[in-house]
Amino acid sequence: MKQMKKTHWLRNALLILLACGIVGLVLSAVLFFGKPSPTYASATLVFTFDGATTGIAPNGTAFDLRDILRDEVLSQGLKNASMDGRYTPEQIRPSLVARGVYPEDMAEQIMHYESLLNFTASRELTIGDYHPTTFNIALYNDFDKSIPKTDLMALLQGIMDAYRTYFSQVYAYNLDTDLTLFSLDEYDYPQQLQILEERLTTVSSYAQELYEKEPAFRWNGKGFNDISVQLNTLIDSNITRLDADLTINALTKNPERLLTQYQFELRNLNNQLAKQNIALAKLDKLIASYEKNEVLYLSTSESLTKIDGNSSETYDILMARRKSLANDITNINYQINLYQLRLSDLLGESDDVTGKSMPSVDATDESAAEGGEGQNDIVDSVSVPVITISEEDLAAAERKRETRQVQLEAAIHSLVTESDAILAEFKAMLQAYSSQKINELTMTVTKYVYKAPALLSGAFIKKVIMTAGPIMAIGFMVSMALIAISRKREETKA
Repeated sequence: MKQMKKTHWLRNALLILLACGIVGLVLSAVLFFGKPSPTYASATLVFTFDGATTGIAPNGTAFDLRDILRDEVLSQGLKNASMDGRYTPEQIRPSLVARGVYPEDMAEQIMHYESLLNFTASRELTIGDYHPTTFNIALYNDFDKSIPKTDLMALLQGIMDAYRTYFSQVYAYNLDTDLTLFSLDEYDYPQQLQILEERLTTVSSYAQELYEKEPAFRWNGKGFNDISVQLNTLIDSNITRLDADLTINALTKNPERLLTQYQFELRNLNNQLAKQNIALAKLDKLIASYEKNEVLYLSTSESLTKIDGNSSETYDILMARRKSLANDITNINYQINLYQLRLSDLLGESDDVTGKSMPSVDATDESAAEGGEGQNDIVDSVSVPVITISEEDLAAAERKRETRQVQLEAAIHSLVTESDAILAEFKAMLQAYSSQKINELTMTVTKYVYKAPALLSGAFIKKVIMTAGPIMAIGFMVSMALIAISRKREETKA
């Protein structure tokens, strides 16, 4: 009899638990499919190149993962997946989410503070200095609920491939060797040489900067310093020689235009010289009247405190300013003499032109030193004579220059060809260097995952545990309570 009652209690408990399990399972399914979790494809992007932990790309600039949302990246991603005709970047952009992966102790780091009394050299990195190097990229199907799993995965992979290509182009070292911005044929010979010199000087400084950063890098037996040396050689020998030949022989495509330019430059330089001389005269007067070594003594009832003034420091600043002004005046005088010589070479009248040079301004002029009305007189007195050339003289000069112009144009063309070869080699060197910094090992895309609501999914199992678990627990407690009541009744009857 007792065995039958025990079986009856066990059967009732199992029936209650089974009923609770069925109710929990049904309720979980209703909740799960009534408000399903989003469907998405995800991938993990990991940066391991130098500077990634500080948010700095290999070329020294700060990178931003939001670049993955750019139109050019999304458009290329659609092309990679052969879906550029089905969707547009505007449709895809709201459904693409990029999140940084942060350490588990993020809350502790956020609450971290440094005591003003902590003088240890080693301190914990605060959260404001942390830059994630691992990112989770998720593409949701909000733009098309009916998109198949294979298409969604293919589209995400296409976008990731496009972003890797974009990153390697934008954040790597590169060099633009195209000269279409400056069509040399549209400029006169002096301007052509100026453009070439400025271009080669800039690239040479760029190569030297890279050599100081990576002195051990070699490509085909050459380093960045070799490129800098080659470019400086072109500047110091070829361009300097061509510039001297151009100046001495007064070679130009348009003598009248070049004459106007030289006269404008001379007028502008003389105005600058006048103003600089006036400033120098005033500064000399200020320095002559300046008193140094001011010392104050503060006396109290108990002590005498010596306070040094900053007069010596101020005097040093004034002297440094005077040296700078003197250097500027020297440079302006050099430029004036240079343009006067060019003007004389252009006209073939060195004695006449130098005799007609602009009036010099004496830095010790009393009116300039006083800063009175004479100051404006000095500036206004600067003038450049307007020189005209007869048609006969122009024709004769043109005949003399024709042969030399042909030679100069050939030399400039040869210079451009030689410099382009060096720049092409430098560009290939930069690409080789960048490939060491940005490649499949330093920019890795892994863990492509597809998640969608399904009965045989981890999300549904988690939902069942969260929903049916409490119901089963309640059913178990009810079963235990009924068993306890039944046993108490039996004991009472007994």
